[in-house]
Amino acid sequence: MFVMISGLLLLAHNKEESAVSFFRKRFLRIVVPFLAWGTVYFFWKTHAVTSFSTILQLAKEFITGPVYYHLWFIYTIMGIYLAVPVFRVYVKYASRANQAYLLTLWFIGTAVYPLIRHYAGFSIGIPIMVAGGFLGVFLLGNFLRDFSIKKSAVKYLILVMFACLAFTAIATYYLSANSNAGYNGTFEDFLSPNVIAAAVCLFLVFRNTLSGGFRGIFSFANNFVTMTSSASFSIYLMHILVLEILKSHLRWFSLEACTVHPAIGIPLTAGVTFTVCLFAVVALRKIPLMKYVLP
Repeated sequence: MFVMISGLLLLAHNKEESAVSFFRKRFLRIVVPFLAWGTVYFFWKTHAVTSFSTILQLAKEFITGPVYYHLWFIYTIMGIYLAVPVFRVYVKYASRANQAYLLTLWFIGTAVYPLIRHYAGFSIGIPIMVAGGFLGVFLLGNFLRDFSIKKSAVKYLILVMFACLAFTAIATYYLSANSNAGYNGTFEDFLSPNVIAAAVCLFLVFRNTLSGGFRGIFSFANNFVTMTSSASFSIYLMHILVLEILKSHLRWFSLEACTVHPAIGIPLTAGVTFTVCLFAVVALRKIPLMKYVLP
């Protein structure tokens, strides 16, 4: 969803800026916080041990990635940003049919073919990976910008989304229960067909029902949503640290998904983590220069 929204915003037809201007803006927005938080997480996992070898290891991990497991998204989005100047030219002049053709190749090559090759043992020698990985998701967000649906279709999109989520849970349970290796997350992968389909359904529901914001639906929540939206990237950077502190670094308190039954533990942990992060971001932003670390 984040990558699709990025595609919708960054590939807009009215985006006219040079590559130099684009990268300069994103450097302050993405790279500076990434370097700061990557350093924090590195010394967190190495227990703040500082030596010449650890500094070299930090530099190496920044290059090879991902320093800490949740920061994979930063590497992914930076890789996509490198392609933005090219994609802006493509979407400006390519027809809808041409973009649909490219996205079809992407979906088959990225989401469908790997499953066929893995489970059916069938492979083909024709390389069709024109736009692989999350690059296709990025283009898909822009492609769906003007894809309008009838209000009556919203409920069907929601049903399809929940059907995809149910399939994900059932398939993951079945494969894991029948695997000697235990957990099997093949169908939980972000680029599996069922996850892509669920994301597209949710994207279209939001795009066609909330395009004017929350004012017409939940006016009381609009300011909160706006504030949370502006803090979302900072919350993402911080949330793993808060999760780990809540889990095992407080003598008088411990909270994780399985502290109580997961049906309660998961939303409770998510809610507490989100609340702590949001308040921390709002408070820390009042400190000079922290706006570069918590954009």
